[in-house]
Amino acid sequence: MKKYILFEEYITLGQVLKELGLISTGGQAKIFLAENEGNIFYNGEAENRRGKKLRDGDLLEFPTFDLKVTFEQADADAIKEHEAEKAEEARVKAIVKKMNAENKTTKPAKKAPPRFPGRKQ
Repeated sequence: MKKYILFEEYITLGQVLKELGLISTGGQAKIFLAENEGNIFYNGEAENRRGKKLRDGDLLEFPTFDLKVTFEQADADAIKEHEAEKAEEARVKAIVKKMNAENKTTKPAKKAPPRFPGRKQ
């Protein structure tokens, strides 16, 4: 059984599928759920809505993958740490964006086509 720590109030089923690595993009959730209809259980009942909100205390089961996931709300310290990591990631992205803008090369002006003797233009 896996524990999934929630840093927000809830997470959708489609997002969980992506986080667990069962799909690689969010767009594949609809297809995955259609192919596995009746094989995904939310608190003991079959579920196939990708927008289903999963909250603290919920149980999600994938019998075909022999996988059970419980959801728990993060404590205050974990939330602070998570927010600090997100802030650092945003800071680094801003630095990289600024560096890329500074190093961006301008395209050279279009060269005039070569002139050939005897050719009228």
